[in-house]
Amino acid sequence: MKWTKEQQNVIDFRNRDILVSAAAGSGKTAVLVARIIQRILDPQNPVDIDRLLVVTFTKAAAAEMRERIGAAIEAECEKDPKNTHLRRQSALIHNAMITTIDSFCLFVVRNHFEEISLDPNFRIADEGEIRLLEQDVLEQVFEDNYARQEKTFLSLIDAYAGKRNDHGVREMVAKIYRMSLSSPWPLAWMKKLTEPYQVEHAQELVQTEMLEDIAEHARLLLCDMCTQMTQALQLCNEPDGPQAYAKTLEADLTQLQQAENLQGYLQVQTFLNGLVFGKLSPIRKFSGDVKKKETVMGIRSDVKKEVETLQKKYFAMDLETLLLQQTRLCPFLEELVRLALEYTQAMETAKRKKRIVDFADIEHFALRILVDEKTKQPRHTAEEFRRHFAEIMIDEYQDSNQVQEEIMRAISMEPEGGHNLFMVGDVKQSIYRFRLARPELFMDKYASFSTEESLQQRIDLHKNFRSRKEVLAGANDFCNDIFYKIMSPDLGRVAYDRDAALYCGAKNYDENAKGFKPELLLLDEKDELLSETKNLTKGQMEAHMIATRIADMKQHMQVTDKESGQLRPLRYSDIVILLRSLKDYGTDFVQVLQGAGIPAYVESSTGYFSASEVQTVLAMLRILDNPYQDIPMAAVLRSPLVGLDEEEMAQIRVENPECSFAEAAMHAMQDATEGALYDFYRMYRKLREKQDLPIHELIQKILQLSGYGNYAAALPAGERRAANLAMLVEKAVDYEKTSYRGLFHFLRYIDKLQKYEVDFGEADTTGENANVVRVMTIHKSKGLEFPVVFVSGLGRKMNQMDASDRLVVHPDLGLGICEISGQPRVKKNSVFRSEIADRIRRENLGEELRILYVALTRAKEKLVLTGMIKDAQKTFSGYTGNVLPGKPVSYRQRVRAGSYLDWILPAMLSYPQKYTLDVVPPEKIVWEEVEQAADSRENYEELLQHIDHAKPELLQQYDQWFSYRYPYQSEAGKKSKYSVSELKHASLVLQYDRSEGEAVVPDFLQEDREVYVPDFAREEDREYPAAENVNQGAMRGTAVHRVMECLDFAAIADIDTSDAGAVSAFVKQELDRMLANGQLPGEWYALVIPEMIEAFVESPIAPRMAAAAVRGDLYRERPFVMQHQMEASGGTVLVQGIIDVFWMENDKIILLDYKTDRVKQAQELLMRYQTQLQLYADALSRVFSTDTKKMVAEEKLIYSFHLKEVVTL
Repeated sequence: MKWTKEQQNVIDFRNRDILVSAAAGSGKTAVLVARIIQRILDPQNPVDIDRLLVVTFTKAAAAEMRERIGAAIEAECEKDPKNTHLRRQSALIHNAMITTIDSFCLFVVRNHFEEISLDPNFRIADEGEIRLLEQDVLEQVFEDNYARQEKTFLSLIDAYAGKRNDHGVREMVAKIYRMSLSSPWPLAWMKKLTEPYQVEHAQELVQTEMLEDIAEHARLLLCDMCTQMTQALQLCNEPDGPQAYAKTLEADLTQLQQAENLQGYLQVQTFLNGLVFGKLSPIRKFSGDVKKKETVMGIRSDVKKEVETLQKKYFAMDLETLLLQQTRLCPFLEELVRLALEYTQAMETAKRKKRIVDFADIEHFALRILVDEKTKQPRHTAEEFRRHFAEIMIDEYQDSNQVQEEIMRAISMEPEGGHNLFMVGDVKQSIYRFRLARPELFMDKYASFSTEESLQQRIDLHKNFRSRKEVLAGANDFCNDIFYKIMSPDLGRVAYDRDAALYCGAKNYDENAKGFKPELLLLDEKDELLSETKNLTKGQMEAHMIATRIADMKQHMQVTDKESGQLRPLRYSDIVILLRSLKDYGTDFVQVLQGAGIPAYVESSTGYFSASEVQTVLAMLRILDNPYQDIPMAAVLRSPLVGLDEEEMAQIRVENPECSFAEAAMHAMQDATEGALYDFYRMYRKLREKQDLPIHELIQKILQLSGYGNYAAALPAGERRAANLAMLVEKAVDYEKTSYRGLFHFLRYIDKLQKYEVDFGEADTTGENANVVRVMTIHKSKGLEFPVVFVSGLGRKMNQMDASDRLVVHPDLGLGICEISGQPRVKKNSVFRSEIADRIRRENLGEELRILYVALTRAKEKLVLTGMIKDAQKTFSGYTGNVLPGKPVSYRQRVRAGSYLDWILPAMLSYPQKYTLDVVPPEKIVWEEVEQAADSRENYEELLQHIDHAKPELLQQYDQWFSYRYPYQSEAGKKSKYSVSELKHASLVLQYDRSEGEAVVPDFLQEDREVYVPDFAREEDREYPAAENVNQGAMRGTAVHRVMECLDFAAIADIDTSDAGAVSAFVKQELDRMLANGQLPGEWYALVIPEMIEAFVESPIAPRMAAAAVRGDLYRERPFVMQHQMEASGGTVLVQGIIDVFWMENDKIILLDYKTDRVKQAQELLMRYQTQLQLYADALSRVFSTDTKKMVAEEKLIYSFHLKEVVTL
């Protein structure tokens, strides 16, 4: 084979650490094998194959490499059969360390278990067993802490537990534990997590990595704003631009340009607080390009909003206030870390007791065997390995984690100053961050290793030998064009420059062949035709578009045959459709393709537990364990195991309406003397008697007695269904190897697998060479290549859920948590949590960029991108490209991306002469719908002919029936019961509509819909409302109402209300009394402004209420329910409410309502609350009126705490 210069260097270079940055399709595996062979055959310094440690990412890759090396050795032996060294290698290849990192660590642990006092009889547990154990241990840890009743633990629970349980806090602890597994020394990592919260002086905060990261991110955003404002200014200065804006924009730009030299948090904070944008000069009778004017205004408005967001999010607090926030959060985080440490210890104890480990344990055990935990120096075992291995070769190095890095470093020559590490990978293909991979390890070496001759040398393999030039380079440069514009060090830390770009090296393609240009197929879901296809999901629409394109390709396209190198007609098996996630889309795609006559198969790692045959058997197992479960019982009765229809199910319910459905079903089965229920119950009793059988035998018994196994196999796709049931039996056998026993625990085991999405994928009954279009995830495609690749679902939103939790965890920055305090609960985002969440989002985006790179580099000959967009023209106009060579699209545009199209479209817009953006006409997509509509029309016309010959009396009868109108249709959308507030709200909206002429709810009527989150464990506190992100004004209003409810009005009669000092003392005494006896929570006490209550006591209404209280005629917080006639319809509804206060005075009712609204004049209150007070008065009149005397509320009053006056209705 002829190697390129760079490939030859990879094979030949010795006595140094080598980092090979190998682009997609660059032949890195072939080069690695060649290097190993050359090391073995080196005439001066030959090395035995077992003295090379070759670490690969998967067992399949290790097996393939071993096979390749073995074949190469055999070929050399045939050339020189008398060479004893070669014959020796042929024997040693079977014991050579060509393995995965997990297998190597297991080898270390199996041979040196005694060094860490590990029981040698351990076994590796499967994921389901580990999940069960984690839940059980976490449950025990929390039970122990509840038993101890320590204040810090209970405070944590009170603050962060949910409304009904403490699952949120448990998940926080589990999250810290899981993240710690990526650290070489988990306990030490956890103990350091609270350090940023333990700083004692404000100045120390500035030196934390967190604030440095905030400052750098803000500086990047500000510099990006400069670029955009420069573009806006250029538009202003064009002849038809809004030139009147230029002066203001120049001033804005001059300010923003200072951001480039800012250093540190304080400088950025000072800069932002001093940043003032000028006012744009008004332009009357603008005659230029309106679009340019709108663009300029849009850019400037966007920049101003971004600056405001930055200020509020990160720089609103001074350092002292920020330090106070950290101090408040510190106890909660310390408690979380303590729980995580306790949980870690409990997990280790439980695993040792059961003699089980998982792969994360194996890695950490290996590290503890090789490296001293205290000194962090290699131990004697590591030195033995170091002396044995002449070179350590690591494939897919970009997917290593920190634990693996420390292990490899310990057994390499590095601790002795030597250089024998050979690392190969492509950081642009690092896509396993969710498995705790750290691409930063590769990036750091990429930056520090030299491309010149050195002891730490980097070699770049640029050439791609996989793909046609149309996919990569040459005339179209498609992949390079895209990634030049979106992959940059500021997002994902990967520089896509000339060194990282792909260069076409493939020579086996017919250069004259046509039709291989990459394509972008977009569907506009707002297109009129598509909007009519209401039965199609977005995934189905996109799949129809792909099916149309595949059908066309199948007729006209040729691809290069792998064996002959000649062009041949396209086969379905040449095509793959790649999706970021198969959820929802995978099944839709296959169904649509198959419906279009295109054989398709989805290579899913999910869907197993949702397969109907698996669900049916699991439901049967559930009712064998416990028959009194409604949903499993209903599932079994409706399934082919029993076969009841809806009517028979309803009959079961009707016959026993008082008990649960499962109980009713059991009664029906026991009472049955024949039929399906009778037969099933006989089988059910037999199976209940055999419940103690091993689970796999019990499942086989179910399939045998019911015949369900044969039934499932006879259905469409029966081969797969039978394979799924066989897999369930296999999983039951696996379960029986765990430390758990019995049917109950098996069902828990399955539940945990489902909860944590440990799915197995439906059984694969499609052969590798089957002529089908394959649908798979991008992750699944890594390392593979296909003649034709569709990268689809590009318009779908990226998943950023891990940045949305209350607690966010980052391996470097540590912990960030929302601040939740007070009673009622108030949730506030902390600065540290905001930054960690944003850092996670940015790193997620970096990962998504790399995933997109993997997807776009799988194609050998043809690449097709597809996606759905909403309102194409508006979408296209919202993107801005960057036509400057070597410059990416704006940082803010890239960092705001919600889908892959948010990167691809601006990148393509950066080459206006090269690419155009269009949408696919939807006519072909909707053709099936049109055909269905045509069929319906034919049926309709046939029906009309029948009507023409129908009897007149029948037509009259049908007309009468179908013309019936429900007499109370106007009431159909209304409730039967309303609160006074709802009727008040509706009344005010109506008033507002009449005055403004628009049916829009005004701002002051918008209701706060806050989440009520009480302390789930504290019943005594539940009377007080609690909310996250509660409006302070609303909280103060609630607190004031509580004070007025508890105020001792009779005592007011004993004080001189004209004496301000006496009033002030009285109010303070009352507030303190309410606080002391628990009537007023501390948080509400702090919100009440005493002067507001004092003004009320000094008002003319207070003495009247005091006198009524002395007489016993004062009534407060009185609820009522009454019938009320609706004005609009005349119908009646129930109205409920609570009257603040009323009293009897001279045999008359006086009604008063308290209001804390911030209003300018009394008229506003009258407009808002007229309906409410009228309803209260009506309720009181009904209560106090008799047959002989009608009582009415003589006075209807509002007391405004804001205006400090009494308002009369």
